[in-house]
Amino acid sequence: MYFFKKTKFSSLSEVIQNPENCKKLSLLFIEYNLKDKGAIFSQFINLKVLEIQADPSIYDLDDFELPKEIAGLKKLKTIWLLNLPFKTFPEWITGIKSLKYLMIRGNDIDTIPDSICELDNLKTLRLENCNLNKLPATLKKMQNLRSLGLCDTKLTDLNPNLFPKKLKEINLSGSRLKDDNFES
Repeated sequence: MYFFKKTKFSSLSEVIQNPENCKKLSLLFIEYNLKDKGAIFSQFINLKVLEIQADPSIYDLDDFELPKEIAGLKKLKTIWLLNLPFKTFPEWITGIKSLKYLMIRGNDIDTIPDSICELDNLKTLRLENCNLNKLPATLKKMQNLRSLGLCDTKLTDLNPNLFPKKLKEINLSGSRLKDDNFES
C-alpha cells in the first residue's frame, strides 16, 4: 500500500500507467526518436520538470524531433534538453508560458528565434555547447530573465544593449568572447 503518490518517473512505459501523477520526467540516454510520442506527452497535465538526454547513438537521426504537444503542458516550469540532435531551436518551446528555466545543451543550434521573448516568466536561459553565433534583439524584452548561460558557444561579440535591465548573471565560460569583443 502506498501512502504517497509517485510523482517522479524515468521512463515513458513507467509513467503511462498514471500520467496525471507525473510531475517530473527524466528520460536519460534515450535511444529513439520522440516525435511520434505526442499523444503520450499530452497526458502529462501536471508535469513541472522535463529532462531529456540523448544516448550518443541517436546523433545520427536527421529527423529527430520532440513532440510539439509538450508546448501544451500548462504547468511545465523547467526543461533540460541535453545532447539532442537539434539543427534548429524548437520554436514551439516559446509557447510554454509557465516556463521559468530552460537549458538546451549539446546540439547544432546556431540562432535563437525572435519569439524567445514570448517566454515572459523565464528566469534562466542556458544555451550551451552549441553553434550559437548571434543573440536576437528581442532578448531585451525578457524582463524576468535573471541568468543567461552561453558557455561553449560560437559567439564572438556581444552587444550589452541586448540584455534586459534585470539580468544579473551571464556565463560565457568556454566561449570565444574576450573583453575586447564587447560592442558598446
